[in-house]
Amino acid sequence: MLNVGVSALDHTAIAVRSIQAALPLYRDLLGGQPNGFERLSEKGFMWLTLRYPNGAQVELLEPVGEDGFLHRFLDRYGEGAHHMTFIVEDLRTAVDRAKAAGLRVVDEDYRDARWQEAFISPRSAFGTIIQLAQTNLSEADRQRHWSIADAHL
Repeated sequence: MLNVGVSALDHTAIAVRSIQAALPLYRDLLGGQPNGFERLSEKGFMWLTLRYPNGAQVELLEPVGEDGFLHRFLDRYGEGAHHMTFIVEDLRTAVDRAKAAGLRVVDEDYRDARWQEAFISPRSAFGTIIQLAQTNLSEADRQRHWSIADAHL
């Protein structure tokens, strides 16, 4: 099996009904430092990342609106792990290699050079959604771009 070219495990995402309700655990007790936030109303969710020592990150996902993929996920599985995101050097190559390995890849999106993504279906990944992502932003640029400075939780 060909390697897809992972350069980093970027984060693990946790689906929650309320980011505010999850903060006492992930921020206060576990010591995560909020460092990224975005509300994507058109996609039906918002996210907040927390950084931990040695660069590890947890992303909290909260549904927005009346319906959407995250509402369905929470209704079906409850709160908990949603996906893992791996940064790859070349997303198209990673997708080709994943497909060649017989994995089901869905929702490929190459429109924005700042963040391109595709997902390996949980049917092919032992029950976990795997997000493969390519970005042209450095770690520092990503933190500035998705800063929590404008967060309105």
